[in-house]
Amino acid sequence: MILIVEDTESLRKLTRKILEKEGISVDEAENGEIALEKVSGSTKYSLILLDIMMPKMDGMEFIKKLRIFSEIPVVFISALSDERSQVLAYENGADGYLTKPFSKPLLLSMVKRFEQKSSKPVHYDELTLSKSSRGVFINGEELHLPTKERELLFYLEENKGVIKTREQILDAIWGYDFYGNDRVVDKHIAKLRDRLGESSRFIKTVKALGYKFEV
Repeated sequence: MILIVEDTESLRKLTRKILEKEGISVDEAENGEIALEKVSGSTKYSLILLDIMMPKMDGMEFIKKLRIFSEIPVVFISALSDERSQVLAYENGADGYLTKPFSKPLLLSMVKRFEQKSSKPVHYDELTLSKSSRGVFINGEELHLPTKERELLFYLEENKGVIKTREQILDAIWGYDFYGNDRVVDKHIAKLRDRLGESSRFIKTVKALGYKFEV
């Protein structure tokens, strides 16, 4: 799923049409404020296409806030073609930069590069996570995890190195409408660690804060 963050509706719809014709799932946000709410929710985005000049919260402010808790790849698409804007974008954590007007082939080439990268299996010693199938393997043997535990593992890995609070994990895995106690997170972490065995070392407890995936 790709998130398009663009305040000009016609351009947002055009970009969406181009991507959906290629079979790519797309979501939209008209400013950084809405986009931040979306990425903080349960939807998993593989890439964000981000405008800079937007009302309420512009692209630069958005990526600064995003990088506090997520490493989702971000490609800026902006009418600002000057070197200073591009340097500032990369300094704030951008993974790519396209200037408007952009060509369809260039957009698709950029998007597919990140899509392919995000779908490749990742390896952490004996632990392998398949992004495309959401499979978990230890020493080549598939580990069949209950749905919530599998989602929990991938969520932490996709935010590698970032501390996730129990509340953030609840919102991402169980959704905003979950009314149970946040200790359900601790219980699922404990079960997940038991199933992972030695590979549980990648899931760190950060006292009084939450959890993170760390190599």
